[in-house]
Amino acid sequence: MTCEVRAIPVYTAKDYPRIRQLPGADDMPATWEEWHADFEAAKAERLHRRDFTRAKVLIRPGKFKGWLAENSFSATEHARQLYAQERLDSKRAREEGRRELEKMLIASWQQLYIRPRRVAYHPPDHGSFGLIHAVIAGLFFAWLAHHWLG
Repeated sequence: MTCEVRAIPVYTAKDYPRIRQLPGADDMPATWEEWHADFEAAKAERLHRRDFTRAKVLIRPGKFKGWLAENSFSATEHARQLYAQERLDSKRAREEGRRELEKMLIASWQQLYIRPRRVAYHPPDHGSFGLIHAVIAGLFFAWLAHHWLG
């Protein structure tokens, strides 16, 4: 069973003022401490509801600013949420790709090294096998004759 995981944009105390300076970010609390208190309250509420379908995504101002410019957005709450979700989805897709690659490598390794290999069976050539026995038997009889007959 899979569930949709929603991203929650989070910020470090050092980066928060730089993100607040971006155009459109005036809907954010004035200080990181205020934002963090709201974040912790929302987290406690999610824990109380047993809602574990959220994932924190750290927003860095430089990359976020580049993404905003690339997509012609301002740093509104919706844009921050959208950016965080894109980063989360991208990370989860990379992890899923890595898991699939690992499964493929393990399967190929098992085929090569763990599973018994089929080896073609070639019965011995009885003509040369019989000839070898005949030579050995002849030498044995010659040795016996030499010892008996002296």
